[in-house]
Amino acid sequence: MTWRGSVIFVIVGTLVACSGGESDEAATAAAQVTAATTPATTVAPTTLAPATTEPATTVAPTTTAAPTTTLPPELELLGPGKYPVGVSTVTVADATGARNLTVDVWYPIKASVEAPPHEYTLLPGTFYRSPDALATTEADLADDGPFPLVVYSHGSGGLRYIASNYTETIASHGYIVVAPDHTGNTAVDRLGGAETDFDVTALNRPNDVKRVIDAFTSAPLPDTAGFAQAVDAESIAVTGHSFGGFTALAMASGYSNPLGAFAADARVDAIVPVAPASGDGTRLLTDADLAQITVPMMILVGTDDKTTPVDPNVERPWELSPSEPFYRVELVAAEHQTFTDLCDYQEFLPTLTGVPEVVITTIEDFAAEGCSPGDMPIERAKSLTNTFAVRFLDSVFRDGAPLDASTFAVPEDVLFQHR
Repeated sequence: MTWRGSVIFVIVGTLVACSGGESDEAATAAAQVTAATTPATTVAPTTLAPATTEPATTVAPTTTAAPTTTLPPELELLGPGKYPVGVSTVTVADATGARNLTVDVWYPIKASVEAPPHEYTLLPGTFYRSPDALATTEADLADDGPFPLVVYSHGSGGLRYIASNYTETIASHGYIVVAPDHTGNTAVDRLGGAETDFDVTALNRPNDVKRVIDAFTSAPLPDTAGFAQAVDAESIAVTGHSFGGFTALAMASGYSNPLGAFAADARVDAIVPVAPASGDGTRLLTDADLAQITVPMMILVGTDDKTTPVDPNVERPWELSPSEPFYRVELVAAEHQTFTDLCDYQEFLPTLTGVPEVVITTIEDFAAEGCSPGDMPIERAKSLTNTFAVRFLDSVFRDGAPLDASTFAVPEDVLFQHR
């Protein structure tokens, strides 16, 4: 069933009215007197007063009280959480040195920390300055952990910090969020003509996430040990956008192609694919793969996504995966890049000097699908995305209430399903 943010009330009133009365006829009698010697005297007839008729009694109508209906409250949209957020960049090294992964880490920090805003570097001299997160180190970690771990996987030709508003917000609510650059499938690789083949990339991606989970839990490396001690290794989620949505699904389903196989990672407790590329059944994830996913799942997508359209990329997991609970959240008039920072890049980069034209052009081209007139306003999309994602994670890893549409009014610009 699809819920929209509207409720119809039917109030039925019953009015019953009763009335009644009755009347009697009066009787008259005449008396006759006879006198023998005197003239007859006529006695005035005695007239009996008629019986008094009681006025009709009107019964007050019976009124049925209108039923009391309680409207579910409006969905409370979440802003930043109680923690300030720090950002660090670390390396998850490969034993052979052939595939080192650059990883950004977002984490709750102490309220007393003072540091400059973090800058996400696109190219030397070209960056996006975070409006909220600070450039800090693991020494600034909040000391009331451990915190659940969330791994974010970027889309094809993206970057580890391409959805920083999303990853920063999750961290502010008490999570450690980590995101690797998928070497061979980043924006830098694409611009430099160094992208790997499709099958290589598809198999590398879940293996990258597995290595990152290792580095922040069971087998910390020198660069990650300070964070690993603050991670709750029993509480792990994977989220990702587009090809990163495939990656999140593959972590729970497993995946194989002609180059090899990846077994589902049993440490993953929940997944949040965002505008995922799940495939049509002939490429990427098969029906059998999707049928293996049982962990709690929330899919976030835009109804107007043209790059990874809802059908088949959301329809197939929804029909085939026995995840429980399973939430499906569609933002009306949102598109593929609605779930990235590209709209913010469009506004911020013109404030810098010397930004290469190729960067401006590339961002403009991609941002058309999410930052154009008629698309869901980006601030609204951010608020909805962050709200649903954090509430889902809290329901899995904390004492957050499950997302039940009977307990809140679904916004008009959201299509919401759950089972």
